[in-house]
Amino acid sequence: MKSPKYALGDTVYRGSYEREEHYITCPDCGGTRRILVTLHDGTTITVECGGCYPGGCEPSTGRIKQVTMNCRAKAHTVTGVSLRGDSVEYQLDADAAGNYSLADEHELYTTREEALGGAEQDRTAQEAEQNKRLMAKTKDAKSWAWNATYHRRQIKTLERELASHREKVQICEAQHEV
Repeated sequence: MKSPKYALGDTVYRGSYEREEHYITCPDCGGTRRILVTLHDGTTITVECGGCYPGGCEPSTGRIKQVTMNCRAKAHTVTGVSLRGDSVEYQLDADAAGNYSLADEHELYTTREEALGGAEQDRTAQEAEQNKRLMAKTKDAKSWAWNATYHRRQIKTLERELASHREKVQICEAQHEV
């Protein structure tokens, strides 16, 4: 059985981090919300940027969300110790609302600096993973190709409709002259 590192009444530090969201200019469109796509035949068209497209019915924004995590360390007093085989769990002092928190031994540190260092390691790993998921959207060339194909198809459909309506206007004008 493992013996506890901390005793009742000891002051320990627990590191944590908090999310802060902010926006940066989209690296694909430079904030313009549109990008140029060159098709196989050399035709260049402008389409809505897929990198800053938030999804749904909303248009591209020209900005993408970035997340940073700010580290902090909080002092606690050990108010209880629970031993279970090779694991040690500590009960920490109550917060302003009277709620106690529990922590495993690996989450607690003797000094504030150690707690901040542990929180920084956790924060760095979490932030890198989060930003990797957010930035993955900016390299989605498939959605740009789909947009280009869709809009070209719409242009052709509308050109046919426009030609049809022009013919009908000519017929109406010819009938009005008679």
